[in-house]
Amino acid sequence: MQIHCVAAVRAQLGEGPLWDAARGLIWWLDIRAGMLHRHDVTTGGNAAQRLQCRLTALGLTRRDELIACGDRGFARLHIAPDLSVHVGEVLASPRERTGNRFNDGKVDDHGRFWAGTMDDAELGAHGALYRLDPGGAAKQIRTGISVPNGPCFLADGTMLMTDSPHRRITAVQLDEAGDPLAEREFARFGPSEGIPDGMTVDADDHVWVAFWDGWCVRRLSPAGRVVAEIGLPVQRPTCPVFGGPRLQHLYVTTATTGLSAAALAAQPLAGNLLRLEPGVEGLPTARFAG
Repeated sequence: MQIHCVAAVRAQLGEGPLWDAARGLIWWLDIRAGMLHRHDVTTGGNAAQRLQCRLTALGLTRRDELIACGDRGFARLHIAPDLSVHVGEVLASPRERTGNRFNDGKVDDHGRFWAGTMDDAELGAHGALYRLDPGGAAKQIRTGISVPNGPCFLADGTMLMTDSPHRRITAVQLDEAGDPLAEREFARFGPSEGIPDGMTVDADDHVWVAFWDGWCVRRLSPAGRVVAEIGLPVQRPTCPVFGGPRLQHLYVTTATTGLSAAALAAQPLAGNLLRLEPGVEGLPTARFAG
């Protein structure tokens, strides 16, 4: 499969890609560098700006605004006419232990924004999972997480979430309010397969997972079975998202952090935004209802 590099920026920790259909943009972050990037899928143009504070995951609201989580908690982002972005109202700022930060996050079909926290030094299972409801209240759902990634949501509302160091994806059944009813193992991977990182769901209710140190993205069935694998020319892909006019492209953020000089020289596309043609389409971006 042909791999297209659409933004050659050598990000330290590219993450959080988000498809913004109204603007024709992929928004994405470099968490380590404190940068917000955008890629115009029509013109191929790219732009970036340094943020006032570190953000780690993005979402869209029903008014085509941005919402995010990061060092200030959950916050709205103001998009100026020139597409520059500024952190605005802080909706909720959960109390976290010193050294923790937010990581991955996503909006579900009920308009709720889910995001996890982690020990920034990755020394212990000190993170938690939070749900930001449309009214602006943040509820802690689960604790004892090492590195939370995902989440994503199957057609029946099941939430999938990964605690990456354990190489395990968990399926969580939720009630109407978004509280957990039951959970089960969805998929588990061995050391040779890499570490499951960010995820997204396609129009056929299959899950696309980026594998850190796995050199690939894999497609999993709704039952958690690997049905396809696309090899990548980078060691550390981080998160996929569908975008484009028909949601026919799969965009993948990647990282350079932790790679040796020799590894970086051998991977000229590491840290860049990549585009694949997976042969399936994605789902429209869910919107935060608050």
